[in-house]
Amino acid sequence: MNNLKKIGLSALAGTLASLSAQAGELTVTGSAELSYVQRDGDEVTGNPIGMNKNIAFAGSGELDNGWTVSISQGTDDAFGFSSASVTIGMGSLGTIIVDGGTGADIGNALDNVVPTAFEEADAGFSTGLVDSGGVISNHGSIRYALPEFAGAKVYVGYIPRTGSAASADGGTSEGDSGGSAHEIGVDWSPEMIPGLRVGGVIGQAEDVAQGGKDLDEETWFATYAYGPLSIGYQVADEDNGTTSFDTDIYGVSFNINDSLSASYQYGETDGYSGGVTAEFEGISVAYNIGPMAIKFTNNSVKKQAGITSGTNQSDDNRELNLSISF
Repeated sequence: MNNLKKIGLSALAGTLASLSAQAGELTVTGSAELSYVQRDGDEVTGNPIGMNKNIAFAGSGELDNGWTVSISQGTDDAFGFSSASVTIGMGSLGTIIVDGGTGADIGNALDNVVPTAFEEADAGFSTGLVDSGGVISNHGSIRYALPEFAGAKVYVGYIPRTGSAASADGGTSEGDSGGSAHEIGVDWSPEMIPGLRVGGVIGQAEDVAQGGKDLDEETWFATYAYGPLSIGYQVADEDNGTTSFDTDIYGVSFNINDSLSASYQYGETDGYSGGVTAEFEGISVAYNIGPMAIKFTNNSVKKQAGITSGTNQSDDNRELNLSISF
């Protein structure tokens, strides 16, 4: 009997080893960033030196029918798990992504695609441009992508409960308020016009705005790259049932050589009380040296959040950044 047990366990161990060998591969990547931030004289900057470090794990494998499965897992600054997603590639049937906090939902991915060498024009401010990307939470959303056709990518995103946090398998997450939310997006780089990229996202979240009203948002963009020059323009609209915000963003970037690039971006949001328009402007420069990059941005804002007087109505933010990837 003992010999039979040993034979059975040995056979099982061999089978598990075989399955493990076919399961796929795991890769580890990482990055670190050092920054020095300077704000205007109306604010207390404090210690301007900051650091961000991340380690990401990615695993992938292939099923017998040719489908692929992959998982990504990120860490935060304290090296605790911060984000995750599972992707199932079904060939001609498309791709399914379950998002556990990676920001892979459609609205966040396409909220501002206007070319920039480093940061967007509203980076570093307490209140930025009102653009798309707030309808679907990063936790627990499901995205379906149709197979790419003639350079066109079409996505559909859904979350049963807005505002919910990540939950373990077998668990649920109630969320702060609201009902379900959905997004539909398209990202098209037409093969007949090299360098052109157009697309947009439409989304709605139920019962999330004040008074139990729905939140509707949409954005549309167009960018064009010709040689070292890239230009772009994007519009966005957000309506919470009480107030409607309209945003326009345009920008240009230029690759001076293989290592050095520079950009200018301008954006404005109107719809604040009294017809006030918030204006953002930014210049960015980036210099790449293999896995290391030195970047700088100089951003400014006028009438921030619709404020027209006092120290908070205008602001400046400058950042020098050193990033290393491995």
